[in-house]
Amino acid sequence: MIRWEETFVEKLVSNEMINAKEADLYKFGIECLALKTVHCISYLCIAACFRMVPELIVIGCTLIPLRRSAGGYHAKTKMGCYIFSCCYIAIILFVSKAEIDQVLLWGAFALSDAVIFFKSPVDNENKRLDREEVVHFRSKARYLLILANAGCLALTAVHFYYMGNLIRYGVLAAAFLLVLS
Repeated sequence: MIRWEETFVEKLVSNEMINAKEADLYKFGIECLALKTVHCISYLCIAACFRMVPELIVIGCTLIPLRRSAGGYHAKTKMGCYIFSCCYIAIILFVSKAEIDQVLLWGAFALSDAVIFFKSPVDNENKRLDREEVVHFRSKARYLLILANAGCLALTAVHFYYMGNLIRYGVLAAAFLLVLS
């Protein structure tokens, strides 16, 4: 069976839109885009079931950039990644709905800050980091962490506690993935 991305790339090559030498790269890119799209649609469906789409967006705006810079746990297979990610999103949304003592949440947030600050970046077998990349991703993760902290503090200062909590949950989720790695 011919996969749709192969057919699409073959059309691009036959129409001379891309070079045949670059076909494998385009196939990989299209496959990654398709997988990301399926992941995002699934996350939105999970959030819709919880009636928490706006919350998912806020948490995701914190978690995704931190995760991309700090690294963390990676499943060994695409299906494992999909199942783990969907379950992880459901757990994050479930926990963010819970009534958690603010002192405990701030303490967990401070601990998460320390984990991300000192442990990131973490590479994996699919993406080994050289010295320059470690420096780059560490500074980027720390910069994003400072932004998340500033946003959380500013939102709390103006009594937008719920939004501040969602940012904290994004940081907690990123830190937990680092701990799992």
